[in-house]
Order: sequence, then structure tokens, then C-alpha cells
Amino acid sequence: MTTPGRSRIDGLRAALEASPDNETLLLLLAEALRADGEGDAALDLYERLLATHALPAHDALAVADLALALGRLGVARGCLEVARNGGEVEGLADLELRITTALATSDAPIAQAAETVRFSDVGGLDHLKKVLHRMIVMPYVRPDLYAKYGRRGGGGVMLYGPPGCGKTLVARAVAGECGLPFVPIRIEDIVSPYFGASETNLAEVFAHARALAPCVVFIDELDALAYKRHRAEGDSARRLTNVLLQAMDGVGSDTTDILVLGASNEPWDVDTALVRPGRFDRHVFITPPDADARAVILRRLLRDVHTDARAIDRVVARTDFFSGADLRAVVERAADRAIDRALDTGDEAPLGAADLDHALTDLRPSTLDWLRRARDHVEFSNADDRWEDVAAYLRSRPIRKRL
Repeated sequence: MTTPGRSRIDGLRAALEASPDNETLLLLLAEALRADGEGDAALDLYERLLATHALPAHDALAVADLALALGRLGVARGCLEVARNGGEVEGLADLELRITTALATSDAPIAQAAETVRFSDVGGLDHLKKVLHRMIVMPYVRPDLYAKYGRRGGGGVMLYGPPGCGKTLVARAVAGECGLPFVPIRIEDIVSPYFGASETNLAEVFAHARALAPCVVFIDELDALAYKRHRAEGDSARRLTNVLLQAMDGVGSDTTDILVLGASNEPWDVDTALVRPGRFDRHVFITPPDADARAVILRRLLRDVHTDARAIDRVVARTDFFSGADLRAVVERAADRAIDRALDTGDEAPLGAADLDHALTDLRPSTLDWLRRARDHVEFSNADDRWEDVAAYLRSRPIRKRL
């Protein structure tokens, strides 16, 4: 037997088929579903209303209660922002406390175990590893020594360079060398369509990190989260940059024992206030791997591959300026050719120099485009010598003809 509640739900759904974006109908259907005990279905509709800023402020607390009961923390945080923007709302402080408690006890990937990657897992970059070891790792390993000279762990370091050259791997290795938890922050974990939710997400990550300290926080695509405010389109991007500035070095934002590593392919787009002392004041250029590093990377890529070991030296000589990701593409293409040959002829000979040479015929180093843009910034926007490491690299390499 059809109940009155079910009849109302069916009628509203039929009406929405004719007018799917009618916000009044969406709200009425969400309320009907909630009253009929279909909480998840109701929250899906409330989430659509939040995305279009159409959820009434007086409904936000009740919807947040339902979201918390069902573990839908994203919807609950969206409701919190609606309630905040609705003026004086009774129960707002209690809702904030319950959401904070729920986040702290959730299974979110913020509190990860200590990282296991080490510098030995990073191919080449020996000079860089030494610099990072002194600059970042040792303050945690020998705090007594650094305390004598007024130094301590924590602060911010920006890793920059061409894509595919190991910035993320280096960041994980830093955490591993320190024996600290690794807290990755990706752009998709922060940015939200709900008004104010992106800023809340970012602030909460740093609140978790302070509770977890000592730890390493890694912000990938730093330029996307902290784009230069005078060039940012819209208030949301500027507010997000302001929150990151506050989290890194602001009143009440203690980052002692939190090492914040940021990675950027476009470091010149990062807001200048973020790269001053006290924030990301140390900048480390991750270069394309040199010949020794390429040999290490290729040996690791081919470690479990049926291959002719003599082919590696030949590839190293032909892959100047290739990134680690480019080298992986070479190996994968060569392996595909060897597999095709084995399937066609039954010849399962080792992957050889000819396979690798063939893979290289259509591949070019992906780092060259980045180096061209870097050269322009060095020549025209380097008045403060911020990109001197890049300038020195360009001077030291036979690269001018290729750019």
C-alpha cells in the first residue's frame, strides 16, 4: 500500500523530471525523503542545493545533523558555511565543535604512518640530497646540535622544477629520513564548490598537522593553492592564498615541528608573500636527472625486466634532459615492442638495445618546454636573483641550441 509520504515523493520526482533544476522542488523532495527515512537520498539533493547556494540558512543545522549521523562530513561542512553566513544562528558553536570532533576521529588519510621512502630510493641528485639532509633532516635527527646555534625543525621549503623529475618522491624521502608521518595535500582535497569550504578544508589540514606534529606536510601544485593574489580571478583564490599565508606564519598558527614542503612546476606564479622568510623561505631546484642519475633510474626501472644490461649505457647517452617520467615512458614503449615480437614470433629474447632505441625515436625530453619558460623568467624577471639556481643550471649545460 502506498503511503501519503511515498505518494508525495513520487509526485515531486515526476515534477522534477519536467523541471530538473527547480530549486524549490529539490528542497521539497529532500525534506520529503528525510521525513520518510531516506537520509542518503535526501543528502544527495541537499548537496546539489549547497553547490548552487540554494539551501536556506534556517535548514542548514538540521541538514548538518543528518550529515553527521551518516558520516557525510563534506555536506556537514557545507552546511556549517551556510549557517555561518546566515547571521546569528542558535546552535552554530555546537555544530562547529561536533564537526571538528568528527574530523579528528574520522578515517581521513591525514594521519598517515611514518614514511618508508628514503634518499636511497631517489635516483641521483646526490648534491641535492646532501643539502636537504643538512637543511631539513638533521634538525630533527640532531635537535641538540641545532639548538646550540638557534636553529630548530619546521618551516617551509619549496621544491620546484620541471614535471616528472621527482619532487614528490624527494618530499616523501625527506619525511622518511626524518622518520616522520607524511601528510600529503592535493588540490582536489582542498578545493570545493561550496562557498568558504575550500578555506575551511585548508585550515583544518593544518589544525590536524599541528595535532600530529612533528610531521611533514606536502602541498602538491603549490602555485594552484597560492596563486599570486593580484593576478587571481575571483575572491575565492585570494581567500585561499590568505588562509595559507595565515597557516604558515600568522597569529595563533604555530608550525613548530611541522615541516611544510611545497612542490611547484610554476614557482614564479606563487604569491610573493608566501616565499618570504618565515614561510617558504627556502627554495630547492629539482633538476632533470644527470647521466649518473639516469643510469640509476633505468637500472631500477629494468630491475624486474628481462633485459640486456648493456643497453642501459646506450640509453643514458641518448636521454640528456629526460625526466624520470620520460625514462619510464622509454622503458614501457620498449617493453611493448618486445611483447609484440614475442606474441608474433614466439621469440622471448631479452629486451635489448634495439627495443630501447626504437622507443627513443618518437620521444623527446618533456623538460625542454619548462626550461624554455624558466629561461625567460631568468632573463626578464630575476632582479632579486630568486632563480639563480636555474640560471646557473642553464649556464652549465649545453642547452642553448635545444631551447
